[in-house]
Amino acid sequence: MNKYLLILLAIIGTTNLFGQDHNSDTLFVINLQTFRFQTNNVNDDQVTLTIFRNSEIIKTDTLYAGGLTNLQFPDFDNDGNKDIMLTYMGNNFTYLLYLFDNTNNEFKFIEGFDRFPDAMQLKTNPKYYYSYHRAGCADLNWVSDLFYIDNFKSKHIGHIYGQGCDFEVIENPQVIKIFKITDNKGENKKQIEELPYLKNIPDFGDKWDYIEKYWNENYEKFN
Repeated sequence: MNKYLLILLAIIGTTNLFGQDHNSDTLFVINLQTFRFQTNNVNDDQVTLTIFRNSEIIKTDTLYAGGLTNLQFPDFDNDGNKDIMLTYMGNNFTYLLYLFDNTNNEFKFIEGFDRFPDAMQLKTNPKYYYSYHRAGCADLNWVSDLFYIDNFKSKHIGHIYGQGCDFEVIENPQVIKIFKITDNKGENKKQIEELPYLKNIPDFGDKWDYIEKYWNENYEKFN
């Protein structure tokens, strides 16, 4: 595992990017290389993310500014190195992710990651992640997806739709439907299970434990 030294030597503005102030400047070291990350307003609709390695620009991306709230540096994949995550605020938050490429000492954009909000790594197999987002009825309906990252691209393999809405349940029964994704886009999917909602999630707060437990115990079904 690579050791990193986080040195917040320079912060111009803030990494909290609320409103139209998208200017920030952050510096730290990975693998004895000094990395600097700058975000700058272009106009009301665009912001640039510029990444330096030892004073050399190695990446410049132009991003949509609307809803952009902050720039974070988590170790998303738990490999011992900092990664880059940008958050977009909305009814369901979305995220852009750049993972550190230890082989080439650079950060690579993860294609398709914005489809998987609030992603969490499985405990039983860290190759896989699951997401969560609301799908209506005051969050009683929801979606969770199973995916992994291969060659810096997100691969969608599983989908759970939880219909827990307690309004007009005769016409719209409470149910959990589970699908295997066959095309990575989620357009072609095969239902593999249908489970009674209240038997598995008797109370609103139980869904978090159910989702975590299901994916950790059943991810192999989706390979």
